[in-house]
Amino acid sequence: MKLYSVPISPFAARVRLSIYRKGLNIEIVPPPEGGIKSDAYLALNPMGQVPTLLLDSGFALPESATILEYLEDVFPTPSLRPTDVEDLARVRLFLRLPDFHIRPSIFALRGMRDPANRNEDVVKTQFEVLDQGLSYIDHYLSEDVWAVGNRPSIADCALVPIFNIVSFMVLVYNHSDIISKYQKLSAYWQAAKTDEINAKVIAEQLAAIPKA
Repeated sequence: MKLYSVPISPFAARVRLSIYRKGLNIEIVPPPEGGIKSDAYLALNPMGQVPTLLLDSGFALPESATILEYLEDVFPTPSLRPTDVEDLARVRLFLRLPDFHIRPSIFALRGMRDPANRNEDVVKTQFEVLDQGLSYIDHYLSEDVWAVGNRPSIADCALVPIFNIVSFMVLVYNHSDIISKYQKLSAYWQAAKTDEINAKVIAEQLAAIPKA
């Protein structure tokens, strides 16, 4: 198998985190020359997004949440998916909450890192949306070190990379820390950063962030 990934993408980072934690022998490569909008890549993934997992059969599987579940089905050990149905539902909730309540604002803020291109009213609104999204995640987090229960899961694969980008945006915009205001979320993020595998993905993302 081969994973097409770019280091900064929180959605590609989800899958890398799963691969590292499960110890899988999956090649991780950048998109072909020309990037995600190249003809070669669009032939694999017509949406022109990362990640894409190229299976041994030749089928190209898109969408990070789908890839995470696929890897659990094909490589069940070590498991990053709970067997308890309620815990599994919570894990899948954490795969979706960032997509709907965090990602849109991250994309909007990413385009305004240069102060010359910045609309402060839009920035204010997007941080308010981010704050609300983080409150939803905080509500559903467990009291344990991990997002669901007492062991790592694909929920953590989904959350750690997106929190990393949120933290970076807080620094870029010199905004108040919208993670630390939430008790469970703050404790979770501080613990997550001390985990060796999480730290590897966090470092990969930060190293790939272009200068404004």
